[in-house]
Amino acid sequence: MHTTRTISLTVIAACLLAGGGTAVAAEPATVTVRVEGSSETLLPPTQVTTTTSPVVKDGNPEHFCSGTNAVGALQLATGGNWSGTWFGASEFGPGEYSVETILGESHLFTGSTYWEFWIDNAPSEKGVCSKEVHNGDTLLFFPSCFGECPPPSNPLGIDAPDVATTAVPVPVTVTSYANAGGAASPASGASISYDGKTAETDAAGHAILQFADTGQQVVKVTKALSIRTQTSICVHGAGDGACGSGSAGRTSVAGFTSTTAPYKGPFALVAGVTSLLDGHLYRRGHAPRLISGRISSHSSVSSVSLALRRAYRGRCFAYDGARGRFTHARCGSASYFAVSKEAAFSYLLPTALAPGRYVLDVKAGDVAGNTTALARGTSRIVFNVR
Repeated sequence: MHTTRTISLTVIAACLLAGGGTAVAAEPATVTVRVEGSSETLLPPTQVTTTTSPVVKDGNPEHFCSGTNAVGALQLATGGNWSGTWFGASEFGPGEYSVETILGESHLFTGSTYWEFWIDNAPSEKGVCSKEVHNGDTLLFFPSCFGECPPPSNPLGIDAPDVATTAVPVPVTVTSYANAGGAASPASGASISYDGKTAETDAAGHAILQFADTGQQVVKVTKALSIRTQTSICVHGAGDGACGSGSAGRTSVAGFTSTTAPYKGPFALVAGVTSLLDGHLYRRGHAPRLISGRISSHSSVSSVSLALRRAYRGRCFAYDGARGRFTHARCGSASYFAVSKEAAFSYLLPTALAPGRYVLDVKAGDVAGNTTALARGTSRIVFNVR
Protein backbone atom coordinates (compact mmCIF):
# COMPACT_ATOMS: atom_id res chain seq x y z
CA MET A 1 0.00 0.00 0.00
CA HIS A 2 1.59 3.25 -1.10
CA THR A 3 0.23 5.77 1.37
CA THR A 4 0.61 3.97 4.68
CA ARG A 5 4.36 3.47 4.57
CA THR A 6 4.84 7.01 3.37
CA ILE A 7 2.83 8.16 6.37
CA SER A 8 4.83 5.84 8.62
CA LEU A 9 8.11 7.38 7.46
CA THR A 10 6.66 10.80 8.10
CA VAL A 11 5.55 9.65 11.55
CA ILE A 12 9.06 8.53 12.44
CA ALA A 13 10.48 11.85 11.28
CA ALA A 14 7.86 13.68 13.31
CA CYS A 15 8.70 11.57 16.35
CA LEU A 16 12.33 12.59 16.04
CA LEU A 17 11.35 16.23 15.85
CA ALA A 18 8.85 16.07 18.68
CA GLY A 19 10.83 13.96 21.14
CA GLY A 20 10.41 10.49 19.65
CA GLY A 21 9.94 7.22 21.43
CA THR A 22 11.10 8.24 24.88
CA ALA A 23 8.42 10.75 25.71
CA VAL A 24 7.40 10.96 29.36
CA ALA A 25 6.21 7.52 30.37
CA ALA A 26 2.53 6.95 30.96
CA GLU A 27 1.01 4.54 33.44
CA PRO A 28 1.15 0.76 32.72
CA ALA A 29 -1.91 -0.54 30.88
CA THR A 30 -3.48 -3.90 30.09
CA VAL A 31 -3.78 -4.35 26.33
CA THR A 32 -4.13 -7.13 23.76
CA VAL A 33 -1.55 -7.81 21.05
CA ARG A 34 -1.98 -9.88 17.91
CA VAL A 35 0.42 -10.60 15.03
CA GLU A 36 -0.67 -11.90 11.64
CA GLY A 37 2.04 -13.23 9.33
CA SER A 38 1.93 -13.65 5.57
CA SER A 39 0.49 -17.15 5.68
CA GLU A 40 -0.52 -17.82 9.29
CA THR A 41 -1.27 -16.28 12.66
CA LEU A 42 2.05 -15.77 14.44
CA LEU A 43 0.60 -14.56 17.72
CA PRO A 44 -3.05 -15.12 18.67
CA PRO A 45 -4.75 -12.46 20.80
CA THR A 46 -2.43 -12.13 23.81
CA GLN A 47 -3.17 -9.91 26.78
CA VAL A 48 -0.25 -8.22 28.55
CA THR A 49 0.20 -5.45 31.09
CA THR A 50 2.93 -3.00 30.20
CA THR A 51 5.61 -1.91 32.65
CA THR A 52 7.81 1.14 33.11
CA SER A 53 10.93 -0.83 32.17
CA PRO A 54 12.59 0.72 29.09
CA VAL A 55 12.95 -1.33 25.90
CA VAL A 56 16.33 -1.57 24.14
CA LYS A 57 16.59 -3.79 21.04
CA ASP A 58 20.05 -3.12 19.57
CA GLY A 59 22.17 -3.34 22.71
CA ASN A 60 22.81 0.40 22.85
CA PRO A 61 21.42 1.71 26.15
CA GLU A 62 20.98 5.12 24.59
CA HIS A 63 18.49 3.62 22.12
CA PHE A 64 15.64 3.05 24.56
CA CYS A 65 11.88 3.52 24.45
CA SER A 66 9.30 3.69 27.20
CA GLY A 67 7.90 0.31 28.17
CA THR A 68 4.47 1.88 28.69
CA ASN A 69 4.20 2.59 24.96
CA ALA A 70 3.24 0.13 22.22
CA VAL A 71 6.81 -1.13 22.00
CA GLY A 72 6.55 -2.41 25.57
CA ALA A 73 3.38 -4.35 24.76
CA LEU A 74 5.04 -5.91 21.70
CA GLN A 75 8.12 -6.80 23.76
CA LEU A 76 6.06 -8.60 26.40
CA ALA A 77 3.63 -10.34 24.05
CA THR A 78 6.39 -11.80 21.87
CA GLY A 79 8.81 -12.54 24.70
CA GLY A 80 11.20 -10.09 23.07
CA ASN A 81 11.19 -12.03 19.80
CA TRP A 82 11.18 -9.04 17.48
CA SER A 83 13.77 -6.68 16.08
CA GLY A 84 14.05 -3.45 14.16
CA THR A 85 16.27 -0.59 13.12
CA TRP A 86 16.87 2.44 15.30
CA PHE A 87 16.25 5.74 13.54
CA GLY A 88 19.10 7.68 15.08
CA ALA A 89 18.90 10.42 17.62
CA SER A 90 19.19 14.05 16.71
CA GLU A 91 19.31 17.33 18.56
CA PHE A 92 15.51 17.28 18.43
CA GLY A 93 14.82 13.92 20.02
CA PRO A 94 16.12 10.48 20.99
CA GLY A 95 14.73 8.41 18.11
CA GLU A 96 12.34 5.61 17.14
CA TYR A 97 12.53 1.90 16.27
CA SER A 98 11.01 0.51 13.11
CA VAL A 99 9.62 -3.02 13.41
CA GLU A 100 11.22 -5.37 10.89
CA THR A 101 11.11 -8.92 12.26
CA ILE A 102 8.44 -10.43 14.50
CA LEU A 103 8.54 -14.06 15.67
CA GLY A 104 10.92 -15.02 12.88
CA GLU A 105 9.08 -13.35 9.97
CA SER A 106 10.85 -10.36 8.43
CA HIS A 107 9.45 -7.43 6.47
CA LEU A 108 12.13 -4.78 6.20
CA PHE A 109 10.97 -1.20 6.23
CA THR A 110 13.01 -0.52 3.08
CA GLY A 111 11.62 -3.54 1.21
CA SER A 112 8.48 -4.19 -0.80
CA THR A 113 6.59 -5.30 2.32
CA TYR A 114 6.68 -3.96 5.86
CA TRP A 115 5.01 -4.47 9.22
CA GLU A 116 1.94 -2.27 9.52
CA PHE A 117 0.86 -1.30 13.04
CA TRP A 118 -2.82 -0.78 13.94
CA ILE A 119 -4.35 0.20 17.24
CA ASP A 120 -8.06 -0.02 18.02
CA ASN A 121 -9.07 -0.88 14.45
CA ALA A 122 -7.18 1.86 12.63
CA PRO A 123 -3.62 2.58 11.44
CA SER A 124 -1.55 4.12 14.22
CA GLU A 125 -0.56 7.72 13.64
CA LYS A 126 2.64 7.16 15.64
CA GLY A 127 5.46 4.62 15.79
CA VAL A 128 5.67 1.87 18.41
CA CYS A 129 8.09 3.82 20.59
CA SER A 130 5.95 6.94 20.77
CA LYS A 131 2.40 5.54 20.77
CA GLU A 132 1.02 5.47 24.28
CA VAL A 133 -1.36 2.62 25.05
CA HIS A 134 -4.29 2.60 27.43
CA ASN A 135 -6.33 -0.07 29.20
CA GLY A 136 -8.43 -2.00 26.70
CA ASP A 137 -6.41 -1.04 23.62
CA THR A 138 -5.93 -3.67 20.91
CA LEU A 139 -2.73 -3.78 18.85
CA LEU A 140 -2.40 -5.52 15.51
CA PHE A 141 0.72 -6.08 13.39
CA PHE A 142 0.47 -7.46 9.85
CA PRO A 143 2.44 -7.33 6.59
CA SER A 144 1.51 -4.64 4.10
CA CYS A 145 2.83 -4.03 0.61
CA PHE A 146 4.60 -1.01 -0.86
CA GLY A 147 5.10 -0.36 -4.55
CA GLU A 148 3.33 -2.41 -7.21
CA CYS A 149 0.75 -4.09 -5.03
CA PRO A 150 -2.72 -5.60 -5.10
CA PRO A 151 -5.41 -3.64 -3.26
CA PRO A 152 -4.58 -3.24 0.45
CA SER A 153 -5.90 -5.91 2.80
CA ASN A 154 -8.64 -5.03 5.28
CA PRO A 155 -8.31 -6.45 8.82
CA LEU A 156 -11.30 -8.50 9.97
CA GLY A 157 -12.96 -8.66 13.37
CA ILE A 158 -15.47 -11.13 14.78
CA ASP A 159 -18.14 -10.72 17.46
CA ALA A 160 -18.95 -14.04 19.15
CA PRO A 161 -20.07 -15.33 22.56
CA ASP A 162 -17.65 -16.77 25.11
CA VAL A 163 -19.71 -19.90 25.63
CA ALA A 164 -21.87 -22.14 23.45
CA THR A 165 -23.83 -25.36 23.88
CA THR A 166 -23.52 -28.29 21.53
CA ALA A 167 -26.23 -28.51 18.86
CA VAL A 168 -27.48 -25.00 19.70
CA PRO A 169 -27.13 -22.35 16.93
CA VAL A 170 -24.53 -19.65 17.68
CA PRO A 171 -24.85 -16.29 15.87
CA VAL A 172 -21.61 -14.44 15.03
CA THR A 173 -20.86 -11.22 13.16
CA VAL A 174 -17.77 -10.46 11.07
CA THR A 175 -16.67 -6.88 10.41
CA SER A 176 -14.18 -5.53 7.87
CA TYR A 177 -12.06 -2.48 8.70
CA ALA A 178 -11.00 -0.39 5.69
CA ASN A 179 -7.22 -0.36 5.45
CA ALA A 180 -7.23 3.31 4.51
CA GLY A 181 -8.50 4.48 7.89
CA GLY A 182 -10.35 1.78 9.83
CA ALA A 183 -13.95 2.50 8.77
CA ALA A 184 -16.12 -0.49 9.71
CA SER A 185 -18.46 -2.34 7.35
CA PRO A 186 -20.07 -5.80 7.25
CA ALA A 187 -17.72 -8.50 5.96
CA SER A 188 -19.95 -10.36 3.52
CA GLY A 189 -18.73 -13.62 2.01
CA ALA A 190 -16.16 -14.27 4.73
CA SER A 191 -15.30 -17.92 5.35
CA ILE A 192 -15.51 -19.19 8.93
CA SER A 193 -13.76 -22.44 9.88
CA TYR A 194 -14.67 -24.15 13.15
CA ASP A 195 -15.07 -27.63 14.65
CA GLY A 196 -14.25 -29.25 11.30
CA LYS A 197 -16.95 -27.23 9.54
CA THR A 198 -17.21 -24.06 7.47
CA ALA A 199 -19.77 -21.28 7.22
CA GLU A 200 -20.03 -18.11 5.15
CA THR A 201 -21.25 -14.71 6.25
CA ASP A 202 -24.24 -13.07 4.58
CA ALA A 203 -24.47 -9.51 3.24
CA ALA A 204 -24.73 -8.16 6.79
CA GLY A 205 -21.66 -10.09 7.97
CA HIS A 206 -23.76 -12.57 9.97
CA ALA A 207 -23.40 -16.34 10.17
CA ILE A 208 -24.78 -19.16 12.32
CA LEU A 209 -22.42 -21.77 13.77
CA GLN A 210 -23.39 -25.06 15.39
CA PHE A 211 -20.86 -27.10 17.34
CA ALA A 212 -20.82 -30.86 17.78
CA ASP A 213 -17.68 -31.21 19.91
CA THR A 214 -17.11 -29.83 23.40
CA GLY A 215 -14.05 -27.97 24.68
CA GLN A 216 -12.28 -24.77 23.67
CA GLN A 217 -13.01 -24.39 19.95
CA VAL A 218 -10.97 -22.03 17.75
CA VAL A 219 -12.99 -20.07 15.19
CA LYS A 220 -10.96 -18.76 12.23
CA VAL A 221 -12.16 -16.19 9.69
CA THR A 222 -10.67 -15.52 6.26
CA LYS A 223 -11.65 -13.51 3.22
CA ALA A 224 -9.90 -12.50 0.00
CA LEU A 225 -7.89 -9.28 0.30
CA SER A 226 -8.38 -9.33 4.07
CA ILE A 227 -6.28 -9.93 7.17
CA ARG A 228 -7.51 -13.10 8.87
CA THR A 229 -8.89 -13.11 12.39
CA GLN A 230 -9.82 -15.68 15.00
CA THR A 231 -11.43 -16.14 18.38
CA SER A 232 -12.27 -19.08 20.63
CA ILE A 233 -15.52 -20.32 22.13
CA CYS A 234 -15.86 -22.72 25.05
CA VAL A 235 -18.41 -25.36 23.99
CA HIS A 236 -20.15 -27.60 26.54
CA GLY A 237 -22.89 -30.16 26.59
CA ALA A 238 -26.35 -29.22 27.81
CA GLY A 239 -26.48 -29.16 31.60
CA ASP A 240 -22.93 -30.43 32.12
CA GLY A 241 -21.80 -27.32 34.02
CA ALA A 242 -18.65 -26.94 31.95
CA CYS A 243 -17.30 -23.60 30.66
CA GLY A 244 -18.74 -21.77 33.65
CA SER A 245 -22.30 -20.58 34.02
CA GLY A 246 -24.16 -18.36 31.57
CA SER A 247 -23.25 -17.36 28.06
CA ALA A 248 -22.22 -13.75 28.40
CA GLY A 249 -21.20 -12.05 25.21
CA ARG A 250 -17.71 -11.10 24.20
CA THR A 251 -16.47 -8.72 21.58
CA SER A 252 -13.45 -9.34 19.42
CA VAL A 253 -11.99 -6.14 18.01
CA ALA A 254 -10.09 -6.70 14.77
CA GLY A 255 -9.63 -10.25 15.98
CA PHE A 256 -8.81 -9.38 19.59
CA THR A 257 -10.98 -10.89 22.29
CA SER A 258 -11.62 -9.15 25.56
CA THR A 259 -11.46 -10.86 28.95
CA THR A 260 -14.13 -13.14 30.34
CA ALA A 261 -17.56 -11.59 30.94
CA PRO A 262 -19.49 -10.57 32.89
CA TYR A 263 -17.24 -7.91 34.32
CA LYS A 264 -17.82 -4.62 36.06
CA GLY A 265 -15.14 -2.06 36.59
CA PRO A 266 -13.64 1.21 35.37
CA PHE A 267 -12.39 -0.31 32.12
CA ALA A 268 -15.32 -2.59 31.30
CA LEU A 269 -16.05 -0.37 28.29
CA VAL A 270 -13.42 1.65 26.46
CA ALA A 271 -14.36 3.89 23.53
CA GLY A 272 -12.14 4.19 20.49
CA VAL A 273 -12.82 6.83 17.84
CA THR A 274 -10.94 5.97 14.65
CA SER A 275 -11.96 8.74 12.26
CA LEU A 276 -10.98 11.81 14.32
CA LEU A 277 -7.72 12.68 16.05
CA ASP A 278 -7.81 14.16 19.53
CA GLY A 279 -6.14 17.57 19.68
CA HIS A 280 -5.86 17.83 15.89
CA LEU A 281 -6.31 21.00 13.86
CA TYR A 282 -8.15 20.32 10.59
CA ARG A 283 -8.22 22.72 7.69
CA ARG A 284 -11.67 23.89 6.71
CA GLY A 285 -13.27 21.30 4.46
CA HIS A 286 -10.83 18.56 5.53
CA ALA A 287 -12.33 17.43 8.83
CA PRO A 288 -13.86 13.94 8.45
CA ARG A 289 -17.64 13.91 8.08
CA LEU A 290 -17.77 10.25 9.10
CA ILE A 291 -17.61 9.71 12.85
CA SER A 292 -16.64 6.09 13.39
CA GLY A 293 -15.07 3.86 15.96
CA ARG A 294 -15.53 0.82 18.13
CA ILE A 295 -16.15 0.00 21.76
CA SER A 296 -13.76 -2.46 23.43
CA SER A 297 -15.80 -4.40 25.95
CA HIS A 298 -15.98 -7.43 28.23
CA SER A 299 -19.71 -7.98 27.63
CA SER A 300 -21.83 -7.42 24.53
CA VAL A 301 -22.35 -3.75 23.73
CA SER A 302 -26.01 -2.73 23.85
CA SER A 303 -25.91 0.97 22.93
CA VAL A 304 -23.62 3.68 21.57
CA SER A 305 -24.58 7.36 21.54
CA LEU A 306 -22.75 10.52 20.51
CA ALA A 307 -22.87 14.16 21.58
CA LEU A 308 -21.14 16.82 19.47
CA ARG A 309 -20.82 20.48 20.34
CA ARG A 310 -19.13 23.45 18.68
CA ALA A 311 -17.88 26.80 19.93
CA TYR A 312 -16.99 29.67 17.59
CA ARG A 313 -16.31 33.30 18.37
CA GLY A 314 -18.07 33.17 21.70
CA ARG A 315 -21.16 31.39 20.38
CA CYS A 316 -22.05 27.79 21.16
CA PHE A 317 -23.87 25.15 19.18
CA ALA A 318 -24.90 21.49 19.68
CA TYR A 319 -25.59 18.87 17.05
CA ASP A 320 -29.21 17.73 16.93
CA GLY A 321 -29.23 14.08 15.82
CA ALA A 322 -32.97 14.08 15.11
CA ARG A 323 -32.82 17.15 12.87
CA GLY A 324 -29.38 16.45 11.42
CA ARG A 325 -27.90 19.91 12.05
CA PHE A 326 -26.28 22.18 14.64
CA THR A 327 -28.50 24.46 16.70
CA HIS A 328 -27.75 27.21 19.22
CA ALA A 329 -27.15 25.77 22.68
CA ARG A 330 -25.87 26.64 26.12
CA CYS A 331 -22.09 26.50 26.13
CA GLY A 332 -20.76 23.16 27.36
CA SER A 333 -24.00 21.24 26.75
CA ALA A 334 -25.18 18.86 24.03
CA SER A 335 -27.71 16.05 23.87
CA TYR A 336 -26.71 12.48 23.04
CA PHE A 337 -28.19 10.74 19.99
CA ALA A 338 -28.09 6.97 19.39
CA VAL A 339 -25.91 5.63 16.56
CA SER A 340 -25.48 1.89 17.22
CA LYS A 341 -26.53 -1.10 19.29
CA GLU A 342 -23.27 -2.93 18.59
CA ALA A 343 -19.58 -2.41 19.33
CA ALA A 344 -18.85 -0.84 15.93
CA PHE A 345 -20.42 2.54 15.29
CA SER A 346 -20.44 5.15 12.53
CA TYR A 347 -22.39 8.31 11.79
CA LEU A 348 -22.12 10.45 8.66
CA LEU A 349 -22.58 14.16 9.21
CA PRO A 350 -24.73 15.72 6.45
CA THR A 351 -22.32 18.59 5.73
CA ALA A 352 -18.68 19.53 6.25
CA LEU A 353 -17.79 20.92 9.67
CA ALA A 354 -17.58 24.70 9.88
CA PRO A 355 -14.71 26.46 11.67
CA GLY A 356 -14.67 26.21 15.45
CA ARG A 357 -13.65 24.14 18.44
CA TYR A 358 -15.44 20.78 18.64
CA VAL A 359 -15.97 18.34 21.50
CA LEU A 360 -17.20 14.84 20.67
CA ASP A 361 -18.39 12.63 23.54
CA VAL A 362 -19.06 8.90 23.16
CA LYS A 363 -21.38 7.11 25.58
CA ALA A 364 -21.79 3.32 25.43
CA GLY A 365 -23.48 0.67 27.55
CA ASP A 366 -23.30 -3.11 27.71
CA VAL A 367 -25.56 -5.97 28.76
CA ALA A 368 -23.81 -6.19 32.15
CA GLY A 369 -24.90 -2.64 33.01
CA ASN A 370 -21.53 -0.93 32.49
CA THR A 371 -21.20 2.49 30.87
CA THR A 372 -18.18 4.29 29.45
CA ALA A 373 -16.29 6.70 31.69
CA LEU A 374 -15.67 10.11 30.15
CA ALA A 375 -11.95 10.37 29.37
CA ARG A 376 -10.01 12.64 27.05
CA GLY A 377 -8.59 10.80 24.05
CA THR A 378 -11.00 7.85 24.25
CA SER A 379 -14.60 8.76 24.99
CA ARG A 380 -13.96 12.50 24.58
CA ILE A 381 -12.28 13.84 21.44
CA VAL A 382 -11.46 17.55 21.20
CA PHE A 383 -10.40 19.04 17.86
CA ASN A 384 -10.45 22.28 15.92
CA VAL A 385 -11.43 23.30 12.40
CA ARG A 386 -9.88 26.45 11.01
